[in-house]
Amino acid sequence: MFLIKNCRFVSELTEGTELTQGDILLDGNRIKAILPAGSQVQGVTEELDANGMTILPGLIDAHVHLTGTTKMQTLHCFHSSCRRSFDALEFAQFLLDHGYTTVRDCGDNLDYATIALRDAICRGVVKGPNVIPCGLTLCVDNFSAEWKDRVELVSGPGEFRKAARNELSHGAEFIKLYGSGSIIAGTAEPGAATMMDDEIQAAVEIATFRGTYCAIHSHGRHAIDQAVRLGVRTIEHATFIGEETLRRMDGRKDCGIIPTLAVICGHISPKQKAEMGSARVAKMEKIVQEMCKCLRNAYENHDVLIGWGTDVHLPDYRHDPYAEFRMRHDKLGCSNIELLKQATINSAKLICKDDQIGSIKEGKLADLILVQGNPESDIQVMYEKPIHVIKSGSLIR
Repeated sequence: MFLIKNCRFVSELTEGTELTQGDILLDGNRIKAILPAGSQVQGVTEELDANGMTILPGLIDAHVHLTGTTKMQTLHCFHSSCRRSFDALEFAQFLLDHGYTTVRDCGDNLDYATIALRDAICRGVVKGPNVIPCGLTLCVDNFSAEWKDRVELVSGPGEFRKAARNELSHGAEFIKLYGSGSIIAGTAEPGAATMMDDEIQAAVEIATFRGTYCAIHSHGRHAIDQAVRLGVRTIEHATFIGEETLRRMDGRKDCGIIPTLAVICGHISPKQKAEMGSARVAKMEKIVQEMCKCLRNAYENHDVLIGWGTDVHLPDYRHDPYAEFRMRHDKLGCSNIELLKQATINSAKLICKDDQIGSIKEGKLADLILVQGNPESDIQVMYEKPIHVIKSGSLIR
């Protein structure tokens, strides 16, 4: 058994106790007990003295692409299947080192590299976070050529049912749909809807029948409302989510949004502006302004479950690993405790894993991080790597 001593607790993320500080006993890959500081425990084989550091549940990034280890999507097409598995491992281990003990991959490629990685981690062949893969993204047949190695092209409800079954048979744990155009699409409204109602319904029906759910890439307000109305559980990006849709979602726990500010705001970073034409820069600035307005409305004025996603490639993650914390704080005005909840328990609820992860509770997985300071009063504590990371009861560092 592994005893973590002298921890400081965050009450909103620690269940089943009124203690504000204490010890946590781990037995194998589970949390066995939350104890008063200094408790005498028999059978302890390993100890870690937190010396008053704050202990949090492991972070969750619910929107990553683990094979995204280069900035240019076209370069991925030239990587071999073996290379892609190692790409995914490299990204996954980077995220684990930065405190993300669970990652949800929102778009594999034809080699199913992230499913292979998930299986290797589960077998103990390699170390990594919990990986929750979706397999290929289901998409209608007007998709950009540079992404075609990462999607299953389908049309009509019959093909959507068959494709959803196919991804689940390959080991996918949820179904990912591509429900709107790109944020930089040349349409009247960026993110215009791409799927018919019966196509989305078909995928949702298969996912529900198999005990799982659908996630959907969706930027435009009409596409988002369509997905919510038809039973999609997680809206990825939710960039221009509208008031009508937010009212439809108020108070519900069976659906929510996973914004990805870091990837969208990154398009107009000072470093990149020199490489962009003035028209594109102006368009992106307008998009960011409208996005922040819509997402701030969701946070400030509605009871909507908001999860955590980044969607950035590994080079950008390395450059600024905690950009999502900073951007949600600065651009959306999210409170410190709300940010911590979005990156832990909210995301766990949205991906249907809150019985296992997302908070510190007896019986849950021993996925934990220790940070120096008080993130509830100073969110900049989360702008750097955790001091310690524990995954499935094992000290990673």
